[in-house]
Amino acid sequence: MLTEEFTRALKDWALSDPAMEALLVVGSHARGAARADSDLDLVVITTRKAEMLADQSFTALFGEVERQQTEEYGACTSVRAWYRDGKEIEFGLVEPSWISLPLDPGTEGVLRDGHLVLVDKRGAFASLPL
Repeated sequence: MLTEEFTRALKDWALSDPAMEALLVVGSHARGAARADSDLDLVVITTRKAEMLADQSFTALFGEVERQQTEEYGACTSVRAWYRDGKEIEFGLVEPSWISLPLDPGTEGVLRDGHLVLVDKRGAFASLPL
């Protein structure tokens, strides 16, 4: 699922939104352990979290959405989208404070489990002690 073309589309999306500070791939795709049926787990660090939750139309930028649901995970609120072409993407929306030092144990666990930085506009991940 994480082809070069799709990765470029994700980066372009993040770079085009001034409020989006960083975009990460986490989970099995970041670890290189994804299977054909694995979902794609993203962390979207944005100052517009509330707005993105109120208007979840951004999910349609990546294909025709069959259904989606919102899930709460502490500081992260995920918008999970299932697409007509079979892909499943979890957009984990977090505020910039998600990567404030010292890292929250949950944040540190997600990052230590494997992460791939696609966009980091402020260079926050260059100095994270992981």
